[in-house]
Amino acid sequence: MASARPAPEIAAETAEAHRKARAALERNRELGKGLRVGKTFKIQARDGDAWYEVTRVGPHSAEVEWRDYGLDRSMDEMLAGGGEFPRRVIERLVHHHDTLEELFGEPV
Repeated sequence: MASARPAPEIAAETAEAHRKARAALERNRELGKGLRVGKTFKIQARDGDAWYEVTRVGPHSAEVEWRDYGLDRSMDEMLAGGGEFPRRVIERLVHHHDTLEELFGEPV
């Protein structure tokens, strides 16, 4: 009797990345449109998709943290690993993500 082989590591990592991204998008739906703490957004980086989560929103700035939701481990050149940025910049990125999700859905 042949024993079942474990899934290749890359397949397990891909499944985990997709699970995290789906959970983030579901949380986005619960939070609604706009800039809010907990909101996750994806932007196209040079070598793949870079995911970030809003961790603080102030009157003039917002903080984001990079999220490892892809095997390519892409980061945006400007946002890098995260940090504090002008609120208007992060609002635009979140709005762009919300608009694309509304128009096309957000495949993971």
